[in-house]
Amino acid sequence: MRETLNRRVFIRNSTVAALGLPIILRSGAPVLEAGDSAGYAPPASPREMFNFNIDWRFLREDVDGAEEMTFDDAKWTTVTTPHTWNDVDSYRTIISHSGGDKGTYKGVGWYRKHFVLPQTMAGKHLYLEFEGMRQAGDIYLNGKAIGLYENGITAYGLDITDGVKLGEENVLAVKVDNRTTYHERATDTAFEWNANDFNPDFGGINRHVWLHAMGPIHQTLPLYYGLQTEGIYIHADNFAIAKKTADITVESQVRNGSGDRATVGITVVIVGANGKVTAQFEGDPVDMVAGEKTTLQASGGLKNARWWSIGDPYLYDVYTVLKVEGKVVDCDRTTTGFRKAEFKGGIGTGGVHLNDEFVYLKGFAQRSADEWAGLGQAYPDWMHDFTAKMIRECHGNYIRWMHVAPQKVDADAMARYGIVQVCPAGDKERDAIGRQWDQRLEVMRIAMIYYRNNPSILFWEAGNTVVTAEHMQQMVDLRKKWDPEGGRVMGTRGNGDDPANTAITPVAEYYGVMIGQDAKTDALAGQDAIFRGYSAARRDRAPLIETEDFRDEGARRFWDPYSPPYYGFKKGPDDTYQYESESFALAGVKRYWEYWENRISNTDPAHAKWAGYASIYFTDENADGRQDSSEVARVSGKVDAVRLPKGIYFAHRVMQSETPDLHLLGHWSYPLAQPDGKPTVKTVYVIANHVDQVELLLNGKSLGVNKTPENGYVYSFAAVAFAPGMLKAVGTLNGKPVAEQTLTTAGAAARIKLTPILGPEGLQADGEDVVLIDVEVVDARGERVPTDDDRVDFACVGPATWRGGYNSGKVDSTNNLYLNTEDGINRVSVRAGRIPGEITVTASRKGLQPATVRVTSQAVEFSKGLSTKMPQRLSL
Repeated sequence: MRETLNRRVFIRNSTVAALGLPIILRSGAPVLEAGDSAGYAPPASPREMFNFNIDWRFLREDVDGAEEMTFDDAKWTTVTTPHTWNDVDSYRTIISHSGGDKGTYKGVGWYRKHFVLPQTMAGKHLYLEFEGMRQAGDIYLNGKAIGLYENGITAYGLDITDGVKLGEENVLAVKVDNRTTYHERATDTAFEWNANDFNPDFGGINRHVWLHAMGPIHQTLPLYYGLQTEGIYIHADNFAIAKKTADITVESQVRNGSGDRATVGITVVIVGANGKVTAQFEGDPVDMVAGEKTTLQASGGLKNARWWSIGDPYLYDVYTVLKVEGKVVDCDRTTTGFRKAEFKGGIGTGGVHLNDEFVYLKGFAQRSADEWAGLGQAYPDWMHDFTAKMIRECHGNYIRWMHVAPQKVDADAMARYGIVQVCPAGDKERDAIGRQWDQRLEVMRIAMIYYRNNPSILFWEAGNTVVTAEHMQQMVDLRKKWDPEGGRVMGTRGNGDDPANTAITPVAEYYGVMIGQDAKTDALAGQDAIFRGYSAARRDRAPLIETEDFRDEGARRFWDPYSPPYYGFKKGPDDTYQYESESFALAGVKRYWEYWENRISNTDPAHAKWAGYASIYFTDENADGRQDSSEVARVSGKVDAVRLPKGIYFAHRVMQSETPDLHLLGHWSYPLAQPDGKPTVKTVYVIANHVDQVELLLNGKSLGVNKTPENGYVYSFAAVAFAPGMLKAVGTLNGKPVAEQTLTTAGAAARIKLTPILGPEGLQADGEDVVLIDVEVVDARGERVPTDDDRVDFACVGPATWRGGYNSGKVDSTNNLYLNTEDGINRVSVRAGRIPGEITVTASRKGLQPATVRVTSQAVEFSKGLSTKMPQRLSL
């Protein structure tokens, strides 16, 4: 996994000096011996990497001649990639189950980038890396067509060495088409995953773009799509976990573009997070003729290893140094982790084992678009970390990306935070034949090569439903060819009960299911009897993991039937579900418990099935919702589409915790009387784990003790009459308090409170970075008023673009200078421009004290179309 985000990017001084950019030094110090106490300084080499995201010109329409160098784009909008044109029109219409978001623009948009490369790049090989776009793109350099991107989901590479003019202006133009009717041009075949319902359609160059410059002899990039190159593959074996040793093998594809024969040697230096060398070894030199691509290999031992694990997601930098006649000609860095992964079947012994320990997977399914309301799929890298951090903070350790390969920034984030991933490549929800099946094989190969150094990817997913045994065998063979030593397995979400599903049982290396736990599952008789993908034969052969359970939906803004202003959710004629936040959380707890009590580590055959559990989704999504009368999103998330948590998020935090924890569902700011005039009396629910009893107290007086939870975690206290003050829950274990929470009654709304959320380096004036602002309505003491749901108006002044937030039950709520709070809070976003300066946001409502927040965006060094400044990531 090449990490390009918050670590140094090593570049030659001559090039950056010519560009007028700050120099990030790559020292020419000699290679250190393993175990040297000094920090490792990698040797200087011709390899450079540039941020190619800043300062694109954009127009959301098709125009003739925009590929030509002389085309006038002066009046186009200036944007930074990742960019989507659907940030302004998504989450604005009521969601459709069959069609997803039907209000977004689907058509053509143009991007043009002007750049100058210095003469110091003469003799170098130059490559563009597009991490992806949606759906297709015609790519032109200086008026000449140089590439066609079509699959909409994977990374793509282009060799632009011969097309670039050094010392002069170049123009890169990309015509992007996000219509779901797009067909592969060579075959007139549709890409089955180019669908708006299962794969939200955020058109544009919606992922990063990088420029790589390398010497004539260099290690290739893992960009099989476009370049047909394989990059570096790092794997470990002969683990001795207790002794902290393993053997590491590095396979690096090398290209000799020097025009002459060369003998190329490889040295591998493994560097820990502290910057110190932990291992160093060399491979045998290889004679290479001009134009040859071959794989160099080196193996050596790693001692005092720190394994990648869920609790300690430790990552190493692996430097691979090429030398010819003693001279360094290339140095690349791959960030990866080392772990022993085993995938077992069997009652009491099956499941996923990391570093010789059983790990029960617990987490969520998520659409790979992973979008934010108001921003779409294009937002800064640190906000992807923000999501991963929230998953870990609720003790999730597993994410199943749905239908298509994840974005690289998300895959990297999950590895950094210790979250196991299921990685698909491309499908919809059916098997395929002919060219469409070949497309699926191709994108799986591309994804494997691109992601096979990511330690948190344990599962490759061949499909979102049953495939034939022949197709499954082809996918397994693909893994054995391209990822034979990575400690990963191939399988599918096979939910059918038919012979076709049974036929893949001896072929698949793991089994995914949907809503697998059921009374019918428990009642199966015989090894091969199957229901929703579960059978005893599968249980005994390999891990069975739930990939998308609890598909129900509940919006954040409805607390319960007793809370104003809604007093419960009133189901519309086209709504499938009727939940408030409270009942949604309780239903989610029930489903989680039904899997937990049937986890594969149990020794009771009647309760040993599942190696993992994923609840669909983590965030509310711009996808196939079933609340077709009420919501602009699918509201299955544990948090909403701006990552504000629902009650079910905290329930998962408690259930997934390995230490004592509890959460009081809801709030304690009810009216004294309900609309019918009766006093407010309700059941209070406490979700608790690793306690033997819970006591509930109101204003210091005990309301009783509950020692018998429902569904494993729910401690109920019936007929609690509301009285203003403090409601407190205390969980005890062996007579000692181990967890507690207090809810306080809020007073009348008095003022607005604004809280900015920034990346660790502050707001960057790069055209893409964002400041998030939490907007709360609070009482005179500063307590949030949890039943507040009313309009707040905003003013935004300064070098920035207002993106706002959303209300999931209101059409046309995004990108407006007004928004309702929900449960007393909402979250808005402001995107920095390219000019640094002070940005002022003011929030107001008649009758409340307004609030103002000021944030200063910082200049980002940028010259002639290039930058050495990499996007910021959250600190771990």
